[in-house]
Amino acid sequence: MALASISLRGFRNLDPTIIAFDSGANYLFGPNGAGKTNLLEAIHYLAIGRSFRRCPDAELLGFGRDVLVVSGTDERGDTAEIRFDGREKRILRNDIPVEKLSEYFGWLPVVVLLLEDIELVKGAPAIRRSFLDMAISKAEGGTKSEARSCSSPQPSPHGGEGERSEGEEAGGGQRRADNGHREGRSYIALIAEYRRAVSQYNRLLEKRGERREEGGDELAAWEEEVVRSGVPVYEARRAKVGELLASAANHYERLAGHSAVFTYRSSVVAAGTRSEIVARGQSPAHEAPHSGTIATVSVMSPSNLAEAFRQRLSATRERARVLGHAVVGPHRDDIRIARDDRELRKFGSVGEQRLAGIALRLAEADMILSAGRQRPVFLLDEVASELDEQRSRMVLAMVAERGQMVYAAARRTVRLHIRSPKEDGRVADSVRDGDGSLDHLTTGPLERSSGKEFHVEAGKVSQVS
Repeated sequence: MALASISLRGFRNLDPTIIAFDSGANYLFGPNGAGKTNLLEAIHYLAIGRSFRRCPDAELLGFGRDVLVVSGTDERGDTAEIRFDGREKRILRNDIPVEKLSEYFGWLPVVVLLLEDIELVKGAPAIRRSFLDMAISKAEGGTKSEARSCSSPQPSPHGGEGERSEGEEAGGGQRRADNGHREGRSYIALIAEYRRAVSQYNRLLEKRGERREEGGDELAAWEEEVVRSGVPVYEARRAKVGELLASAANHYERLAGHSAVFTYRSSVVAAGTRSEIVARGQSPAHEAPHSGTIATVSVMSPSNLAEAFRQRLSATRERARVLGHAVVGPHRDDIRIARDDRELRKFGSVGEQRLAGIALRLAEADMILSAGRQRPVFLLDEVASELDEQRSRMVLAMVAERGQMVYAAARRTVRLHIRSPKEDGRVADSVRDGDGSLDHLTTGPLERSSGKEFHVEAGKVSQVS
């Protein structure tokens, strides 16, 4: 569902304004530092309840401003508003106060494509785990069950030990269920409960680190709690990660012209075999964008997984004591991306790393769509500037077929005019890499039929066309 309009007051350097968006493509042009990225950030804040820069709300409040107010309306007429006065944050949905972020999170699904997304590939594993958790939560919609209060602390930007999830409750009370199952619970809530258990376990490890002869029974008890809360997280990830990585592998192959293998690697090992979910792109390129192949290795039942998890925690206890934190579990897993068995993180070119990051973001959108949610809003910040013209047009076409687009750039460069979308709404399946077949796309003079253009300068946003 497209964002119809947004109203801003007191958000960073942006002047108070109301902006009406096109349901398809929207372009923001203007000099560097003018406020284009701030506008994308404001849309994300309205949709998710926080900045994609992972900064506290206080940093979003413009200098000399007493209050920050961001409100908006989608195409159905549903409304949302976030108000922050420097101390208290209040959220409304259709004029009704929202107390828990999970009741608000994902009302308007957004997918962000940034130049910094190269870190999804070359950065630390925690960045990829955070991406995975957010992608699953967005696909789910964040509408089920428990979550944290909107005034709770922000999660760590890198998803490290002891981090708080999107859905962590302010009170932090543990919730138990028989046999480790959490039926009806949101993924946000599952991750929050697991992280609370790991945080408590880590505190105990730090306390017992200098007295190794003490606390064994207590550590074992908390290891059981980590297992109990961690297995449902693994189950939820296994249900989604294969689809996500297969889609990413297929997108990468279409964009790069060669294949790569996307693998979910678990730190929980059974019978000497690393638990993995492996996805590869699928040729020919006319296959559906999410139709990569999945080969699953060492998929254990929940009971076997729990036992393997339990054994690994016990086996790594001494190392965990020394380090002061648990070294196995969902919070230590990773996504590996490799070409010819060489990790792109270490050996890939900048271009390959950037295309793999874009492929992951497109796969995130596919997962939102396949879950039956509304078409997402894509927020693109200078993404096409680092790609050649053909790939720029391919990426923008792949975005356009999946949802609404708000694209920010310093210069008026690539702009799409989609002449004849297919009957099912898809427009980019005929895009090929390497054969020059881009006949359904045109570049050239800006055309009013292609969407809306806005000029941003010194915090002022004005519509041009």
